[in-house]
Amino acid sequence: MADNIIPAQQVIDNSMARAMDIHKTQWTDDQALIFLNRAYDYVHQLLIRIKSAIVIVPGDITISSSTPEYLLSDNLPNFWAMADDGVSFSGSPLTPIMVDDARREGNVETDTLPECYYLTDSYIGLSKTPSSDSVALNNTLTCRYYEANIPLLLDSAMPYKNLMNEPMTAFMDHLAIMKIKGQTAEFTELYNSLESSSLEIANRRLPK
Repeated sequence: MADNIIPAQQVIDNSMARAMDIHKTQWTDDQALIFLNRAYDYVHQLLIRIKSAIVIVPGDITISSSTPEYLLSDNLPNFWAMADDGVSFSGSPLTPIMVDDARREGNVETDTLPECYYLTDSYIGLSKTPSSDSVALNNTLTCRYYEANIPLLLDSAMPYKNLMNEPMTAFMDHLAIMKIKGQTAEFTELYNSLESSSLEIANRRLPK
């Protein structure tokens, strides 16, 4: 199952079929997709909160001499947040610092590998500017970071290589039989069930 591409449309169609509403009189595709994306966003934020490796992606930044800052969008696509010990040179993690601390230090050049980094809304920066000698030692900044999720379209493949299809499908199955104006308690229970089942899967994926 994990190797098969399951589109969002299939998840919606299957849920409506199980609810015996194949003509989609209860929810249109577009309405159902809104809720599938809510489930996706909920699971994604949950996985980030528990620091699950499922949502951590790798990225490399090639550093240049006399250049302390690098645009996140050019180097770490869809960046959301840095993972713990997520920035390193040659396997040695850099220490995260506040951007104000880096600014106070000023433009100091180093001939060795930088030891600290900071983040702004748009940039990742090194607290000391690498010199040509520093770049010669290692010019690759290795990163591990969390991506922001991109909303699904009807023809989008389901995320996480189908790993979270079961709880998200269960969410959609219950939604398919709910009234359009469901009770708040019903929706709360639906999200609670999504959270507990997603956590169970994520925890099974944690290293022992």
